[in-house]
Amino acid sequence: MEPPPGESSPRPPAKRSSRIVGLAAAVGFSIAMWAFIAMAVLGLILKVVGAHHHD
Repeated sequence: MEPPPGESSPRPPAKRSSRIVGLAAAVGFSIAMWAFIAMAVLGLILKVVGAHHHD
């Protein structure tokens, strides 16, 4: 995606900060998603290990 001609060089600071905020939100969301997946996998492993220990 290329910026339209006219706003290629002069970038308003507001746009830049909103872009940074959006990037931070995306990074935070992906971290939360990975943490959730890791916890789910860990819980599953503990469940399987616990079930095997009981046998």
